[in-house]
Amino acid sequence: MEKRWNERKPIQLNALINSTDTLISGKTENIGMGGMYLKIAPGININARRAISVALSDGDRTVTFPSTIVRIDKDGLALKFSNYSPEMLSVLRKLLVDESGTSSHLH
Repeated sequence: MEKRWNERKPIQLNALINSTDTLISGKTENIGMGGMYLKIAPGININARRAISVALSDGDRTVTFPSTIVRIDKDGLALKFSNYSPEMLSVLRKLLVDESGTSSHLH
């Protein structure tokens, strides 16, 4: 059963997960106004469902998204955004309105 309030688009960007005891790199699989799904390397153990920050980068620009882990599975993490900043909202709108459907730039 689908629980999302917002549609997600398939968008691939480099991501860096940062919490008090973990620093992990991955790649976004999809992004929506409410959250994102990150693919991470197999075998990485994240067992906490606490607030983290995710820095997305397209090589030219990096934006940080405060998030909470809502699901962990064998391929990655489902994240819910929290504490939206004006910059974060602007970047999300630009990513999700892009007509190409597979944008990979933070504009």
